[in-house]
Amino acid sequence: MPHSMTPHSIPPEELKHDYPAHVFPPPEYRPPEYLAYLERAAAAVKTLRLIVYAGMAGFLLLSAYGFFLIYELTVDTHRMVEQTVRMTEQMQSMARIMSNMHGSIVDMRDDIHAMRGSLANMDSTMGAVAGDVNHIAGDVNHIANTVALIQHSTRNLDASVSPAAGVMNSFMPWGARNGFAPPFAPPAPR
Repeated sequence: MPHSMTPHSIPPEELKHDYPAHVFPPPEYRPPEYLAYLERAAAAVKTLRLIVYAGMAGFLLLSAYGFFLIYELTVDTHRMVEQTVRMTEQMQSMARIMSNMHGSIVDMRDDIHAMRGSLANMDSTMGAVAGDVNHIAGDVNHIANTVALIQHSTRNLDASVSPAAGVMNSFMPWGARNGFAPPFAPPAPR
């Protein structure tokens, strides 16, 4: 073996298992047929894995949103129940107020009927009072006429009694001559 053919003089990239590559050329590589199927299967599994992950993420999001909606619905239902209870209490209070108002209206109606009866009685009483006043006015006129007649008769009586009283006084001991005033003195002439 010459010195130039030593195994150390061949560059390493041309050696294969310590033999020159041209002595034992590598066989032509052909991948097996099932390897392409496995690669397609692996790609399909990756695609399926992406779909499953996306579906799981969507399911989790929808579950969280559904939980939120159920929670809001529960809160709204609770508030609605509270409002219904308050509204029921207010309706009962309003019913009591309406009942009291109805009683007050009935009492007011009775009072108005009583007032109407009192006004009717007052009207009849005023009519009776007016009749009594007219009767009293007639009596007062009659009394005034009577007093006027009495005054007239008294004047006539004085006029007719005065001369006789003067004659009588002259015969009496208490007459004007004796210093006594006569009891029936005629009025002094003017």
